[in-house]
Amino acid sequence: MSKYPLSTIRHSTEHVLMHAMQNLGYKILPAMGPATDDGFYFDFELLETKLIEEDFIKIEREMEKIKKQSLSISPISLIPSSYAKASEDRPINLFKANPYKQEWIKEATTRGEIPTVYWTGEPKKEGSFVDLCSGPHVDNTSEIGFFKLLSIAGAYWRGSEKNKMLTRIYGTSFATQKELDKFLWQQEETKKRDHRKIGKIQELFTFSEDIGSGLPLWLPNGTIIKEELEKWGKETEDKWGYLRVSTPFITKRKLFETSGHVPYFEDEMYKVHVPGDEKDEYFIRPMNCPFHHEIYKSKLRSYKDLPIKLAEYGTVARYEDSGALNGILRPRVFCQNDAHIYSTEEQAVEEFVKIVDLHRYYYDTLGLKDYHIVLCLRDPKKKGKYHGDKEMWQKAEKMSREALEKSGIKYTVENEGAAHYGPKMDFKIKSAIGTEYGISTNQIDLYMPQRFNLTYINSTGKEELVVVQHRAPLGSSERFVGFLIEHFAGAFPVWLSPVQIQIIPITSQLDEYSIKVKKTLTDANIRVQVNLDNDTMQNKIRKAQEQKIPYMVILGNKEKEQNKISIRTRDNKQDNLIDLGVFTKDIMNRIIAKSLELDLN
Repeated sequence: MSKYPLSTIRHSTEHVLMHAMQNLGYKILPAMGPATDDGFYFDFELLETKLIEEDFIKIEREMEKIKKQSLSISPISLIPSSYAKASEDRPINLFKANPYKQEWIKEATTRGEIPTVYWTGEPKKEGSFVDLCSGPHVDNTSEIGFFKLLSIAGAYWRGSEKNKMLTRIYGTSFATQKELDKFLWQQEETKKRDHRKIGKIQELFTFSEDIGSGLPLWLPNGTIIKEELEKWGKETEDKWGYLRVSTPFITKRKLFETSGHVPYFEDEMYKVHVPGDEKDEYFIRPMNCPFHHEIYKSKLRSYKDLPIKLAEYGTVARYEDSGALNGILRPRVFCQNDAHIYSTEEQAVEEFVKIVDLHRYYYDTLGLKDYHIVLCLRDPKKKGKYHGDKEMWQKAEKMSREALEKSGIKYTVENEGAAHYGPKMDFKIKSAIGTEYGISTNQIDLYMPQRFNLTYINSTGKEELVVVQHRAPLGSSERFVGFLIEHFAGAFPVWLSPVQIQIIPITSQLDEYSIKVKKTLTDANIRVQVNLDNDTMQNKIRKAQEQKIPYMVILGNKEKEQNKISIRTRDNKQDNLIDLGVFTKDIMNRIIAKSLELDLN
């Protein structure tokens, strides 16, 4: 167990990476290199030669050499009056050939901060390394842990497309070799389960340059998965007391001025010119909540009506930088499993617990066990970015904590990440290989009721503000399908599989019997495909398994003669000469129960 936080180990490893590249003679201008959740990266301008991933072997060897030297990593404040006795030691001159470091220094001094550098090795001595950095770092290079360089990419300086394209090296480090090995295994599994790769193989979705980046096109197979999830969500919400609504895709700017979103999200909103309406600016909606608020206030409400739960699978559009796009996990247009609960203050905690229970139902059905909540509160250093007064926030935070405690769900607290109108509960869930995703949120909101005048008549005949909760247990269809692709590695449970059964006749003489079997299964609303290709049975089975089709119905002469079928699952379990009616009933039951198992009775 290291005495240092993982972020400190990783940031120090990034300094050793720069030191190693310096020792190996790479001509570079270092720009920036922070620690990340998965490791670290290093952005730099490469002035000479080329850099390819095959070079990582020699760079890692040099990093190991520096690690074994146990060189000290020590900070020095760049104070001109004390440290910088010579002009070349002054902050702006120490990195005079590096415009990126000069930009950082100027910004720091403008804020009244004292820049610091960290020397690896004895300062100014040949073979040492210096970089502008605020730290912290490990005491010496022997403590950087176990590391691996992962990949090379391009990255714009400070993330802006207006700036110069730099080279970026991604790497990671851990306190132990065991932790590193586990991470590298996970990375390999992630590549195999990449939703974009599987989505292409299974023909789930695609993108078109003529349509635009981040705008997914759902293919027939993917549409089945998306619609099965939406159907499930709607049926479940009906049973849980939700009322379905439908709202327009565009709106006047005024709606989002009322909600307070404009100052925070205008750069992410798509604007629309409406012919004949020159005075008003319109937005394609980036979120559904203001529309639902207008529905709520469309008539007078009584305490007897509450809680009211308005639900919609609403399509929204948000502009994302091209570098942030990631297939259907991070697109620019997506469909949210959205709902807003309007309740009295006394009902709010109970309603939140019900929302947690709804999450549990969905997750348990899908076999997802590893999840928790992060309660995101206001950043105390940035209270100017949030709406509402102190009393409102304290009340919303108190209600949120009370609801989480009552729900019994595991949660942590972070003093950042709140919505601009209230605390946000992010549901974090891990896939089968341990990748964590932020799938959905719930927010207790006391601000929007004030902005939209969302009231009800209480038992004494007086008007009171409701409490609003924003929730989306299945997140967006796009993100949730992307997550499930990785989690199941494309091997969806039978109820979600685009093709649930593929019929494979051994010879073309059995095509007629194949069509007869297909009709029986199709009449039971089972999604069936018949492979009539001129190919061997073994190749047909292999291709069906590559497509992760749950069941293959194998038909030979024996099956036809006895009016039976033989079954093979995608994981190679087999049952021969069984009754078609019994099999059909079994599959129907598995679909209805949303079973995760393929085992044959």
